Amino acid sequence: MEVNGVLAGDFAGCQINNNEIQLPLRESMRIQKQIEAQGFRTIRSDSFIPLNKDFVKSYQLIDSIDDIQKDVFSALFRGGVGQMIFGNPGGVGGASIAKNRNDGYKIIDVVFRDGKRSLIRLDLKAWEVFLAESYCSPEYEPQPVVRPKLTKTFQIARSTLAVAMVVGIVWLIVRCTTGG
Repeated sequence: MEVNGVLAGDFAGCQINNNEIQLPLRESMRIQKQIEAQGFRTIRSDSFIPLNKDFVKSYQLIDSIDDIQKDVFSALFRGGVGQMIFGNPGGVGGASIAKNRNDGYKIIDVVFRDGKRSLIRLDLKAWEVFLAESYCSPEYEPQPVVRPKLTKTFQIARSTLAVAMVVGIVWLIVRCTTGG
C-alpha cells in the first residue's frame, strides 16, 4: 500500500510530498491550458494541489495505526557495539537506544473546496503537517489564487517565438536532408 499517496478518488495514484499532491505531467498540462485559455498566466502551483486550509474543505479520519517500534537492524548494531566496548550491560544499553521505526499511518477522506474528493494515506509525520496546515476556524474564508493576466504583447511574443521555432526546425531538417 502506498505511503503518502492518494489511494482513491480524483487524484488516485498521485504521490504526496511536502503536504502537496504532486500531479502527473498530463494533469498539470491540462490545468495550465484551462488557465491560459481564460487569459491568465500559469504559475508553479499548477503542478500540485496543496493540502492546506485554502484547498481542503473538510476531512474525516477513516483508519489509523499508531505503530512505532524499535528498528531491528539499529538495535542489533548498537547492541553489538555496546557489547564489544562495555560487555553485557553495554549490549543491553546499546540495543535499548536503537532508532525508532515509524510504521504508523492515517487514512483520510479529504473533500476539496472545488468539490473533488480523495482518499489519502499519510505516515505519522505527514499527518502532523497535514493537521497543522489544514486546521482553520469555521468562519475562515479562503483566499483565491491571483494569477496575473497575460498581456497582448506577451501573447504576440509567445506566438512569434513558437512560429520562429517551427520555421527553424523545418529549415534545419530541409538543410540536413538535402545535404546543402
